[in-house]
Amino acid sequence: MKWIIRISCVCALTLILAGCNQQQAKEKSVTQNDTVQPIEIKVSGKQFESNKVLAVVELKNPNEQALTLTFPTSQRFELKIKDADQKVLYTFSQEQVFTQAIEQERFKGLETKRYEVKVELPASSHPTRIEAMTIRQVKDQSTSITKAESELLN
Repeated sequence: MKWIIRISCVCALTLILAGCNQQQAKEKSVTQNDTVQPIEIKVSGKQFESNKVLAVVELKNPNEQALTLTFPTSQRFELKIKDADQKVLYTFSQEQVFTQAIEQERFKGLETKRYEVKVELPASSHPTRIEAMTIRQVKDQSTSITKAESELLN
């Protein structure tokens, strides 16, 4: 009879400890997600010939912990070049072909990934601005867009 009581106590104690451990893991997960900052994006561009532009897009993880981004396609960013009247002269996605598969990319803590795009524009165009944005989804967070703009350098 004593062994039945002992086994019952051990089982009850095990269930209580397992429940507490799961609650702590859940609270830790929520706390980590609350402190995750969204990916940062920077864009710059330089006109190196009368009709050619070198665009540089940088995606940075501003967090000290690693971050995994989920992209709906192989496209990591959208890039547009505009003139002084805000007319779009170039759109990156119209010139490229992307795989239609969900892809994940891991960023180490504080890591920056750099992408360069060389663009040839019509000879009559006069680009002045460049903008970039990314559509991304951090695990367990909703999809969002981060955008950056800058003046083109000559």
